Amino acid sequence: MRKFTDLHLRWPTGGVDEFSSMLSLAAEMGYSGVAVASERVLPEPLRGLCSELGLDLISRVDLRPRSAGELTDRLRRVRRRFELVAVDCRSKAVARQAAKDRRVDLLDFPASPSARARVWFDRQEATLASGANCAYEINASDLLGLGPAACAGLLSIVGREVENARRRGVPVVVSSGADSLLLMREPRGLAALLDPVGVGAREGLDMVSRVPAGVVEANRSKLSAGFIEPGVRLVEGDDR
Repeated sequence: MRKFTDLHLRWPTGGVDEFSSMLSLAAEMGYSGVAVASERVLPEPLRGLCSELGLDLISRVDLRPRSAGELTDRLRRVRRRFELVAVDCRSKAVARQAAKDRRVDLLDFPASPSARARVWFDRQEATLASGANCAYEINASDLLGLGPAACAGLLSIVGREVENARRRGVPVVVSSGADSLLLMREPRGLAALLDPVGVGAREGLDMVSRVPAGVVEANRSKLSAGFIEPGVRLVEGDDR
């Protein structure tokens, strides 16, 4: 039995009321967990709603640094405040720094095909991300917001990015990236979006279930008491 997780819901312009509706819809669509991109603590009523709906609420921050140095500085300030840290890679310097930094969990890239062609998830970044246990994220909202020609262009780039991730063993996550009810999609709908680039049904469903769940589990482990590095944990001794 798969448990589905949408790792990227954005705060809507409609505020708390609209976000409450988005959470309710996520539960109806079959998600068991959602990550909310927000630098502020969510209001208690929304946390209570997630509990009522049976949704695992995951905290997330989206960083949009202008330089590698700015990224490093911001990571120092936010890493332990959020369960997931995503970086919006708008330059090669930022993309390379983010891919090799173990404090980064998710790599995002521009939705515009022209911008994506300049800053895309290439083989070097895939190699760096593999060594840092960083995941590559695809947002459905990027594809849904484009016209047919632009969408075809973006899918062509995404296809190459997915292949780079596969070859280097980089986890691939498919999220909605939704900031409104209209952009939300049920899990199988998200998985099916990558069918044009050769992602089969089983692999696509893994990108909405097993892979994001693994990312969350790994990061919660890193934030827990006693964590030193992957595979190394401080265990309190027995006083006897």
